[in-house]
Amino acid sequence: MSQLRSVLDELATEPTEMMTADELDADLTELLACRQRLDVIIAGRLDDLRTDDRQVDLGYPSPTAYLMHRGRMSASHARGLVSLANARDRAPLAHAAWSDGRLSTDQARKVFALAEAVPDEFPDAEETLVDIVQPLSVRATATALEYWRQSVDGPGDLDLDVQMLRRGVSLSGPVEGMRRIDGWLTALAGEKLETALDTLMPPPGPDDHRSPRQRRHDALEDLANDWLEHGDTPTVGGEKPQILLLADLDALQGVAGGLHETANGDVVDVEMLRMIACDSSVSRIVLGPQGEILDTGRKTRVWSPAQRRAITARDRHCTADGCERKARHCDIHHTTHWADFGRTSVEEGRLLC
Repeated sequence: MSQLRSVLDELATEPTEMMTADELDADLTELLACRQRLDVIIAGRLDDLRTDDRQVDLGYPSPTAYLMHRGRMSASHARGLVSLANARDRAPLAHAAWSDGRLSTDQARKVFALAEAVPDEFPDAEETLVDIVQPLSVRATATALEYWRQSVDGPGDLDLDVQMLRRGVSLSGPVEGMRRIDGWLTALAGEKLETALDTLMPPPGPDDHRSPRQRRHDALEDLANDWLEHGDTPTVGGEKPQILLLADLDALQGVAGGLHETANGDVVDVEMLRMIACDSSVSRIVLGPQGEILDTGRKTRVWSPAQRRAITARDRHCTADGCERKARHCDIHHTTHWADFGRTSVEEGRLLC
């Protein structure tokens, strides 16, 4: 182990600035192969650790708990390594192909999962399946294995039952002002979402420097906006679903330290608040010295429907440089924010996505 650490330290400090692209390519290819070899060794050690529940002697209820603590891993990462460790018995030929580099780690995961899904039929086909998927990409490997699974297992309802059991979406946060979304979609739901996002992701223009992930995020936001604004959504108290933000005048004028949060108590960035408030409905609430509500004004739109129609007819689409997203996916923004005494007039408004 000390020799391994010494070699890694040497590699970490090796100067690479003068390397050619071909030299860096050769270096990275070898490092990736070494990384996979380390994964194989770690899986082997884990397999030994779980034998007779030896991790319990170290104070851990499971190999997953051991990895999460000792390796400071997420639960999903730890479970993935444990699944690799458990595969040596149920898929020995695929495990050997993974160990000697004929299968990548991601390919091996696909094969090991198949061995677990159809344990009775897999052993007879294992050698053939390994030979078939060796030259394939990870995606093509998954496709080939699924075709084989359905040929022996039949389409049936088993896979659908598993998908329905696993389906789910988590929305966590906020952390540093952002939310995290994670989950599993059934194959059909995934196709529907991908198709819907594709319709909102036209080919980027020359001035569109967003990454694919960023464009997909913006398309998902457009999808939510469109449904909330134009969909046949149920009403609560006579109103469509809405985001409720609480703010004082200081926050609306860009001064941090006042009130700027959601109804759930999540703090909103002041600039984000101002952006949202530029095209929203506003209600005035007057509070007394003890925080009691003295007066609530009627809710009014910042922009009237007539102004919105006029600005849309004039601009037609987003007015940001290089952007032509449809008016349906735009808000109307002030040249000078209304909280800074900007005029809410057709001349001072513009469409921005």
